[in-house]
Amino acid sequence: MRSPPPALVGRRAAIERAALLFSAVPLASALPAEAASVESNRAKIKETAADLHKLLDNKDSFIAALAAGDSESAVLPPAVPFTVFQSLEKTAEPEFMEIAIDYMEAARNARDLYKLAKLSKSTVEVSVKEPGKPRKVEFKEYGEAGGLGSSAKEYAERSVQEVVGASVALDAVVDAMVARK
Repeated sequence: MRSPPPALVGRRAAIERAALLFSAVPLASALPAEAASVESNRAKIKETAADLHKLLDNKDSFIAALAAGDSESAVLPPAVPFTVFQSLEKTAEPEFMEIAIDYMEAARNARDLYKLAKLSKSTVEVSVKEPGKPRKVEFKEYGEAGGLGSSAKEYAERSVQEVVGASVALDAVVDAMVARK
């Protein structure tokens, strides 16, 4: 058996050296991008909290518009994606994710009730057949046709109540996303 020349480096040592060289480059360039992403995510949460407050300041007009079927002027702000909260978790207070989950549940419930309010105002074709008479076709709102249990106004009011919960939770998230030291 011949031993390798002394100038050659073993495979394991070469891999370790390469890993050290390549690991420093992405880490150095990722730090500013990660910090910018964290600030962008914090801004997104604060912006959504402000949008929820605006909606609650005009909740009566929101309910009236949604009950009338005007979904153009009754718009819910987009929900904050869960990945945004996950990206801020390591720099926030310990209860941050619990509060974020409360927000996500309330926001989902508000959106579901909002969709039900819109659905109850949509027009459907109802076919009525009475014995001995020709089939009669009528156009009614889905809520009137018996498709849903509540009216659009009731769904809109319940949606606003969930928006209140989402707003309270998101305000608590803003307070909890203070950076840990």
